Amino acid sequence: MDEIRDDKLLKALGARFKQLREQSGMSNREFADRAGIGHAQINRIDTGQVNVSISTLSAIVKQLGISLSDLFNGL
Repeated sequence: MDEIRDDKLLKALGARFKQLREQSGMSNREFADRAGIGHAQINRIDTGQVNVSISTLSAIVKQLGISLSDLFNGL
């Protein structure tokens, strides 16, 4: 059976999210509070440890003020 989880993509997405979050000036906890996502989940996303749901991605891009395509740009 083929592997469904793409760890390389998750790490790249996490790094991109972390870069954008840091550019916004927000800590993990501050971003989590504003986006309505648990701060431990934000840490797992930052480090590429979790396969992010579409609803979580939606909350992330809304808080960052960007589109999904902006988030995935360059991955």
